[in-house]
Amino acid sequence: MQSEYIAPLCENQEGVRRCVVFTAAFSYISLLAKSTQVLKFVAPIVRIPQEKVDQVRDATDIVDLIGAFVKLKKRGKNFVGLCPFHSEKTPSFNVSPERQMYHCFGCGVGGNVFTFVMEFEKVSFIEAVRSLAEKAGIVLPQGSAGEDEAASEQENLYQLCREAGLFYYKALTESGEGKFALEYFHKRGFSDDTIRSFGLGYSPNSWDAFLKFAQQKGFPLELVEKAGLVRKRDDGSWFDYFRGRAMFPIFSPTGRVLGFGARKLREDDPLGKYINSPETAIYNKSRVLYGLSESKESIREKDFAVLVEGYADLISVFQAGIKNVVASSGTALTPDQIVLLSRYTRNITIMYDADSAGSSAALRGVDLILERDLDVRVAPLPQGDDPDSYVRKHGPKEFEQLLENAVSFVDFIAQTFERQGKLSTPEGQAQTVRTIVRTIAKMSDELKRNFYIKHVAEKYKIYESTVYREIDKILRTEKSAFTRPKVENVPASQRNGLESRPSSLPEIPRIERELIGALLRGGYQTVSAIMQVLNTEDIAHPESRRIIQKLFDAAENQEDVNPSELIDKFPESKRWMSDLIVSKHQLSKRWGNEKGGVVEGPPLKIAVDCVLKMKHDALKKLQQENVQKQKRAAARGEDPLPYVVLGKQLQERISNEMKDLELQLKSLTSEEAPRAPE
Repeated sequence: MQSEYIAPLCENQEGVRRCVVFTAAFSYISLLAKSTQVLKFVAPIVRIPQEKVDQVRDATDIVDLIGAFVKLKKRGKNFVGLCPFHSEKTPSFNVSPERQMYHCFGCGVGGNVFTFVMEFEKVSFIEAVRSLAEKAGIVLPQGSAGEDEAASEQENLYQLCREAGLFYYKALTESGEGKFALEYFHKRGFSDDTIRSFGLGYSPNSWDAFLKFAQQKGFPLELVEKAGLVRKRDDGSWFDYFRGRAMFPIFSPTGRVLGFGARKLREDDPLGKYINSPETAIYNKSRVLYGLSESKESIREKDFAVLVEGYADLISVFQAGIKNVVASSGTALTPDQIVLLSRYTRNITIMYDADSAGSSAALRGVDLILERDLDVRVAPLPQGDDPDSYVRKHGPKEFEQLLENAVSFVDFIAQTFERQGKLSTPEGQAQTVRTIVRTIAKMSDELKRNFYIKHVAEKYKIYESTVYREIDKILRTEKSAFTRPKVENVPASQRNGLESRPSSLPEIPRIERELIGALLRGGYQTVSAIMQVLNTEDIAHPESRRIIQKLFDAAENQEDVNPSELIDKFPESKRWMSDLIVSKHQLSKRWGNEKGGVVEGPPLKIAVDCVLKMKHDALKKLQQENVQKQKRAAARGEDPLPYVVLGKQLQERISNEMKDLELQLKSLTSEEAPRAPE
């Protein structure tokens, strides 16, 4: 049965790639079929060799990686999108496929594939490398008991949950006990392909089936308890938490198992219809959307998402061919879930159950979505139906027709109150309008808000001024649950969710940053040319001195330095380095004017400009220091003549050295060498 499930997915290169991802093809099923070896759990992890890190970096396309979380659009050579690290309306997040780097010109974050995973998922460098290696199908060395570096608890939990998913899937598809659970899934209309794709499983009706499995694999029971897979009795013994239930693995957007939802199958089960994994170090239900790992590509392609409530709702709709669907996992929609969904689209259609509880949940969801400046519509279902039952009874075409007929939140609120009979009285009408106005007040887009105010005034034949007064009253008395901060007012430590590291060093001068950027973009030939006229001792800041020295060392070996690799070695410089690499800069000719900016130009020309300005500034600094000494000498009543003479000598030195440098630089480029500042 295993080979029957896996073979069709691995017939071509794309299939092999998808087999790496748990949700796409359950790669571990095929691995398990090929080997009966016991995978022992070990706490320590091995340091990853640099060649393996380079291999993972080269195998990961940054556009594909970030595109899984951010809706990217091609603009010139780069891609742009809304930054996932701060709230913004105008895209300022740039991704360079040529340099395999990203940079946000709004909040300043930047880096390569590893730093993106680290900052986005809040994991360590090693965890980021391992996560990307797994997606790329690259095998990394495993830990050994003799090493003293402890493995991350998060990584251990990921490994444990992955093995748990394997265990439950095998219990469903291979054990005799699991046959009735498999029949349950088939009765729900789920095909074998769907069962495999979503990793559905069965937890044996036993107090210790998974407990024994985890012990056999070598997982510490304390870790298994932290994952919410076992519980501890008062007498200190352990027992399985999930027993005799249909299992729904819950995945991260990148396809890693985070936890489980479990559906009741037996009448004698005393627990609720659904129970879920508790929150753990890797699973926070308010930040997860069920099915997103499968549906994210379709959501990006269609530029809208269908939001349903439960696991079965999503699976049935997805299986019917409507693949741009996600579920709130049976819990109330949360702000974090909306932020997560906004990375793929800004258009959401809510389709909850037709009962009163579903309508109330939809109304709450509308408010939350509008607060985050997303567009929302509601697709009401006939009474007695949910998305699962409707798509199975009427098919995908009728379901898509419901989506096309989705109504605005204004009409949905009106329809809801009309069903409750509230529009038949003036009091009910006033309550309806107040509810609509309260929702309009959630909007941060003033222009959009004004159009809705006009629409409501016309629909209910009331003055716009009346609606405005009602909104003003609401805004005065209620604080919005979400305030969109201006980026410039957000502390740097909060812009990407990570605390900034205090540094004892001053900021690297802009001119040195510009020079490094030009050298990185120009490659070996530009670096080799600049080496002839610049010594690292001329670089003021120690960090930029080390970076430039590394570039010089590589140039001596006639090698280019990968900018993405350089960020791994100098992580403190990743923001400004990604900024300069993603956007091509050249120093303005207005060197002496602080308002002089940067313009596009060839890397060698930029580097030449930088060297001239650095030399000019260094000599000018000596001249300014001499002027200050002359003033202090005069104030003390001393003879200032020696300083006057020195000043003239410095002026002559500046003129001569700049002319000599210009001649040297002129030989490096076919363009006319820039004139030194006066």
